[in-house]
Amino acid sequence: MILGFAHLMVNTDDIDTAEEAWRARGYQRSAYHQKAPNHPSKEAYTGSYHPEHDLLLMAGEGLWPLELTCHGAISGENRQITWGAEQLELACPQPEQLRALFEQGLGFKPQEDGSLELAARLPSWRCRVLVAQSDAPPPRLDAAGATGLAFYVRRIAEEAETLQALGATDMSGVFNLSLGERAMKIALMRAPGGPLIELIELDAKALRS
Repeated sequence: MILGFAHLMVNTDDIDTAEEAWRARGYQRSAYHQKAPNHPSKEAYTGSYHPEHDLLLMAGEGLWPLELTCHGAISGENRQITWGAEQLELACPQPEQLRALFEQGLGFKPQEDGSLELAARLPSWRCRVLVAQSDAPPPRLDAAGATGLAFYVRRIAEEAETLQALGATDMSGVFNLSLGERAMKIALMRAPGGPLIELIELDAKALRS
């Protein structure tokens, strides 16, 4: 079960400078985790894998939640994902397959303007995307810019299998991750056309907090 949108994943080689820039746009720090473990499966999404990475969660009123990451030195630039105040735009070589995954696998509903919308009980968990055609290469975790979208789920293994049946590739499998006092299960994959999708299953205590 897809519960809602968690955050937009954005990579940088300088988290401190990036944090200052996002603060100027109205964001505030939610959590900062240095030297967090990098699961070995993430090697499939990087040009140069490192066993640890830094991550900073930021949020702001009416703004898209962000997860800023640093996977070491930047290699290249991600160009598939851009965003504005109202929606995220995903531009990739396989737009129809990507739309099908978002509709059939992630629960997004088509809108009259051609966008797709995910409803959720919390306003910050809602999401609207526009899928477009582009020849931009697939994002990498160690390239600059947005790499993918993360979603809160229940029954993470079942949801990962559903997305795989809809064309997701480079499946990480489900693995455990602890950040501070928060324990969670994670599954990463590459959606048709390239964008990364992260599924997050929080423990029951975290969901109630």
